[in-house]
Amino acid sequence: MPHLTLDQAADAAIQRLGSILVTVTVLTPDKEEVSRVFSTHPEVYAVGGRKRLDPAHTSPIWLEQVVAGQQPFLGADRESVRAFFVDWETIESLGCGAIVNTPVVYQGETIGSVNFLGAEGSLDEGSSAVALEITAEATEAVVAARAEAFPETAFGTASGTFPGGVR
Repeated sequence: MPHLTLDQAADAAIQRLGSILVTVTVLTPDKEEVSRVFSTHPEVYAVGGRKRLDPAHTSPIWLEQVVAGQQPFLGADRESVRAFFVDWETIESLGCGAIVNTPVVYQGETIGSVNFLGAEGSLDEGSSAVALEITAEATEAVVAARAEAFPETAFGTASGTFPGGVR
């Protein structure tokens, strides 16, 4: 399987899914928040931005499906986006009305998500499959970005190396 940088993953999402916005969030070490480690629109969704994983900020259904269930979340229309995301007004201001969130799973644990947003009606179940492919190819880059943001999470294997022996 090829390995993509986060920039390459965003480019693939733009080409293959028509994504308008791509962000990557990782769970903080205490798993109380997610922190953004990548954004194609950093002027709106800044790297380092955080969202609490509580019902006031994050849908419990989203948490159950993406983080706990390790399954993609599809919000194919504005109604779905508005129902599940507190920042729906900002999402819509970018021309987005559909979303696929995919879990980033490393060593069996969900460590974050890749978030693909496009125009309303542009994403469907087939898009979820493509988004999962892109996410799998970018997992190593997400692991590295999380380790950079939170050094205490670095070197997630017992041997102290990432897959492929990279230190």
